Amino acid sequence: MNVRARVLFCGLALALSLTACGGGSSTVVTGGGSPQIPPGSLSVSPASLSFTGPGTGAQTFTVSSTVPNLPAPQLNASGCAPVATIATTSTTLPATYTVTPTANGSCSFTFDIGNAETSIGVTVGPSSGNTINGSTQTVNLFAGGTAGTVSVSSSTGSFTYDATACSGIATVTAQGNVSGTQTYSIAPVSAGTCQFIVTSGAASFVVGVTVNAQPSGPSSLTVSPTTMTFSNSTASAPQQGTLSFTGSVGATSINENDCIGNTGKPKLAYLTVNGTAPGSPITLPATFTVTLYGNGATGSCTIQFVPQNGSSASLTVTVNP
Repeated sequence: MNVRARVLFCGLALALSLTACGGGSSTVVTGGGSPQIPPGSLSVSPASLSFTGPGTGAQTFTVSSTVPNLPAPQLNASGCAPVATIATTSTTLPATYTVTPTANGSCSFTFDIGNAETSIGVTVGPSSGNTINGSTQTVNLFAGGTAGTVSVSSSTGSFTYDATACSGIATVTAQGNVSGTQTYSIAPVSAGTCQFIVTSGAASFVVGVTVNAQPSGPSSLTVSPTTMTFSNSTASAPQQGTLSFTGSVGATSINENDCIGNTGKPKLAYLTVNGTAPGSPITLPATFTVTLYGNGATGSCTIQFVPQNGSSASLTVTVNP
């Protein structure tokens, strides 16, 4: 039978997108032949740069990713033109950038690739001590449902935002600035996870967005087993599982945030799809492997499998001492 596959990013980290379209088979095609670049996989070091004034020596920083073999990310230098210039000769990650101060002030350089974003704050001259705070760092929505909101405030009351990484997943719109507090509306588009960044001078605030499929209809995902227990936190062998479906589940998000240290819990385990490299087509049913980090951490966490259509499934992972 013919199967139509939606073109989207897929891979093996925070959120892995699969497409399953009715009948007895399913496939996924990755966007542009690139691997999945999930939220949280992009980082910058150091986290900020400070210069005593314009004309002082240039400084460097590095952008890197936990996903290998990536090109250099997209750069958003909005607001930095009068404060500092940026340059690089790197074409792949990790990438090194050079910043040269040109005027007193503060700003942020933002980088995005796939569904991940990060930023670095730059201050030239005396620090303004600006801070930024938000009403929440995570927004959970349902595809086709109502929009969510996030309010962000700072001591300067001036903001810019970059939601490039949420394209196709959610639409982010600035609603209004009242007494130094900016409200953003996040309208769900399709199932998936992403990040957007709000900056105020050299300070930034990252918002994680998860759009879930509506949990209704005859279509469903099935994961087997539904629980995995590892008896030794440092020496247990990886365990295998299977993800399958019935009906037409559409694009499916596999969310490992709870198991890989992004919800306040320690890093316990991560999931990979067997025999499939990031960026390659995947067919359901598919087998997967859950592997411990082996760092001695113990506890329980949940990997969520959320389809665009139909019922979701989950896998509970328990790691004993």
